[in-house]
Amino acid sequence: MTRKDCMNIHFSNVNFSSNSGPNTFASRLANSLTRMGHSIVDENEKYDVFLAFIEPASTPSPGAKIVQRLDGIWFKPEQFLSHNKNIKALYDNADAVIWQSNFDKKMTEFHWGYKQGQVIHNGAPLERKKVSNETILSIRGTYEKIFVCSANWHRQKRLKENVELFLKIKEEYPKSCLIIMGSNPDYFVRHKDILYTGSISHDLCLEMFSAADWMIHLAWLDHCPNVVIESLSQGCPVICTDSGGTSEIVQKNGVVIPESIPYNYELTDYDKPYEIKLEAVNLPGIEIENSYIDIQKVAQKYIKILSGDNE
Repeated sequence: MTRKDCMNIHFSNVNFSSNSGPNTFASRLANSLTRMGHSIVDENEKYDVFLAFIEPASTPSPGAKIVQRLDGIWFKPEQFLSHNKNIKALYDNADAVIWQSNFDKKMTEFHWGYKQGQVIHNGAPLERKKVSNETILSIRGTYEKIFVCSANWHRQKRLKENVELFLKIKEEYPKSCLIIMGSNPDYFVRHKDILYTGSISHDLCLEMFSAADWMIHLAWLDHCPNVVIESLSQGCPVICTDSGGTSEIVQKNGVVIPESIPYNYELTDYDKPYEIKLEAVNLPGIEIENSYIDIQKVAQKYIKILSGDNE
C-alpha cells in the first residue's frame, strides 16, 4: 500500500479506554487499521473518513466520508422514537452503513428502509491464551467438562435459561461445572458446581474461555456479542439460539437451538424474552474453524467500505 492510499480516520463516539463490547472492538479495529498504515485521528484533525459507532459524538468535517457502524437499534416501543433519533439521523445521512449482523441489517431496513452498506461481523485476535491462573487450573483439573457464560447481565441475556440448560446437560455429564462471569447477575442458584465470578479482567476472561469446553449463550435477539467472538477466538464452541445475530457468528462452531416463537422485527420489550423449550443437547466433537473472525481480515473488509473500493 502506498502512502497516498493511507487514510486518516476519525472514530466518533468511541472511548478507547473503555472495555465495553463496542469500545473493545473499536480498539482492536483501530490497532489493525494502524498496522495497515492508516492513521486514527481526533475530531480536530483533518480526516478522510468519519466512522461513527452507533451515533455521532461530533459534527463530521465537510468533505469527509460518513460511515455508520451500527450494532442494532432500540426496539422497545416506548424507546423506539426517542432513543433512535440521533441513530436514524446518521443512518439517513451516512454514505454507507456497516452492520454487525444480517439480523441488524434486516431489522433497520425493516423499520427505516434500504441503505448502502455491508454486514461485517466483529473480530478478535486469534492468539490462544495460555491458562496460568491457579484457580482456573484447579477447576480444569477437577472437572471433565467446563461450561461458561458471560455478559453484563439483564433479562435479555437469559441467565436463568443458561443455568437451566446446564443442569439438563449435567445429567449426562455429571462431572461438569458452570462458570458465570460478568456483573449484575439476575438469577442465582446455590449449587456446588455453579460458580459466579462477578466482573473479572479481560485477560482472565480469555483464560477462562481458553480452558472451557463449551460456552452457553442463549441471549434473545443479541446482535453480535463480543463474548461469543472471544469464546470462538479461544477455541471454545458455543451453544446459542437461532434468534438475533449470534448464530451467524457461531456458524458450525457450536449447537444452535431453535426458538419456540419466531421473531419478525416487531417492536417489543427485549427484556421480556419469549419462552424457549429447553432440552439436553448432544455435544458433538467440534474442531473450531475461526479464521473468519480474525481481526485483520475484519479490518480489511472495513477498509473496502471506508475507501469506497466496494462501491
